Amino acid sequence: MSPVISRSPARIALLALLVTELMLVGAPHAHARRFEFDQRRTEVRFVFKMGYSTQRGRFTKVNGTLDYDEAAPGKSNIRASIGAASLTTGEALVDSELKGAAFFNVEVSPVIAFKSLAVRLDSATAAEVLGEITVNGITRPVTLKVSINPHDDPTLKYDAGARRFIATTRIQRSAFNMTDYQAMVDDDVDIEIDAVARPR
Repeated sequence: MSPVISRSPARIALLALLVTELMLVGAPHAHARRFEFDQRRTEVRFVFKMGYSTQRGRFTKVNGTLDYDEAAPGKSNIRASIGAASLTTGEALVDSELKGAAFFNVEVSPVIAFKSLAVRLDSATAAEVLGEITVNGITRPVTLKVSINPHDDPTLKYDAGARRFIATTRIQRSAFNMTDYQAMVDDDVDIEIDAVARPR
């Protein structure tokens, strides 16, 4: 007489779980590749109107990562942090004002941060990236227009796999509690991240 094998619901569930785990271990997985922003070739630029003139500045200390899968670019993930004190406009008086408490308040809020939440593909190399940006300690939603392409910098010809990453957006400074000089300076600020992302 053959032995009776227990088929209790708990045992069946455990066996099913083990089989599923074995299948997952044996199945191939697609993984996004991690890229890191090259700090020597990455900066964040900003542009704003003051009266009839266009004013420009940039941040030179930028760290960031890009998790990018060419087979599934819509699943990309972006993180970036900017040293607020690295702001420069070429004018010491303007720099001092922008770093002060009325604007970027760099002593209290030393880091400007961005993290992506969703990606909407426009093409294989262009997308809208929805995320959150934190400026002056205040976090707001933001949408970046992003392009990512093989780099065209001849100095990187031996850096196989590097990508040129460009992202643009527009924010309103008043949304981040920067409201001084409203009669002189426009509320809109255009931002561009220009980065070379290297495979980790």
